[in-house]
Amino acid sequence: MATDQPTLIRDFASRCRERIEEFEKTQVRCGLIGPSGSGKSSLINAIAGERIARVGVVETTNDPLEISHRGITFVDLPGCGTRRWPKDTYVERLDLASYDCFLLVTAQRFYENDAFLFQQLRALGKPCFVVRNMVDRAIEDGRHDHGHDEAEIRRIIQHDITAELEPDPPERVYLTSARQPAQHDLQALLADIGAALAGLKQSRFVADMAAYGQDALQRKRKVAQERIPPYAGLAAANGSLNPIPGLDLAADVSLLLKLGEEISAIYGLTSSQFDYIKRLLGPKALPSLLTKLAQFGTKYLAREGLIGLLKRLASRELSRQSTRWIPLAGPLIAAGIGWQSTFMLGEQLVDEAEALAGEILADILSGNELPQRG
Repeated sequence: MATDQPTLIRDFASRCRERIEEFEKTQVRCGLIGPSGSGKSSLINAIAGERIARVGVVETTNDPLEISHRGITFVDLPGCGTRRWPKDTYVERLDLASYDCFLLVTAQRFYENDAFLFQQLRALGKPCFVVRNMVDRAIEDGRHDHGHDEAEIRRIIQHDITAELEPDPPERVYLTSARQPAQHDLQALLADIGAALAGLKQSRFVADMAAYGQDALQRKRKVAQERIPPYAGLAAANGSLNPIPGLDLAADVSLLLKLGEEISAIYGLTSSQFDYIKRLLGPKALPSLLTKLAQFGTKYLAREGLIGLLKRLASRELSRQSTRWIPLAGPLIAAGIGWQSTFMLGEQLVDEAEALAGEILADILSGNELPQRG
């Protein structure tokens, strides 16, 4: 017996909800290993593009300390080779096999226990990225104390750390500075972490990392666009199962508010993210950017603004952008007003969020720095 249309629509809506929830539940677990004072907290904040870890408090990590940022869980791990955490049981006791990736961080040099742990993590087949943090300070000191230029200082650091992690050194040492996140190797580090992950974990990391280059914005665009179809499908299913005379779009608005919040977070446009960005931007850039952020929020993150947008979009034909997703929806609901209006508005939302994030990035790249080291 053929399945009736309402049942097919409910099944489709269920699959859309599953896709949304699957992404929301995906977590990337990233372990950080390194001594106190190596700038791990400031590095975490720079990766997240948000102040989520306390900076400026130097304290010894005796137990794993979890710091969550949406779909990324950073874990500041205790030192290896101590009385409490002997190296022969370190990997098993901390269940490091369950992690997705690791950052081995220093602001000076690595020691024997660091080299041991690096080899152990490699043996587990886990991506382990070697980070020499606070490189801005090293460059400044090298110029002042020895008269070296930046290229020579980088070469010396790379050579020394490679030697410290023998016999199987890393292919690359990432030189980073949270004070200058758009300079040095942080962009490359984030790109390589994302590339080392797969499937939804990769998408989740790209969505929740900060963007310090145009390549990162392009990767974020791909993830953001992938978020639109399940929301459009839910809106279409809702319109098919519960038609509301007079274009009452309350259900669509609720979905779009959630989508808007998700896209804003992907592009670093939430209030908490911009609080961090303000420390990277010069004061002259703030008034205009604050105005644009407020306008963006009024348009896409407020119910009244979304209702106005939806009513205008509802009268248009399906855009060429949305027709590529028709096979996913099927003939039952693909042409519904909920589908086309949500999809079209979602594409518009991504375009404008990316443009605004691009403006912020341009200001960061102009050379503004954090007023603190590390």
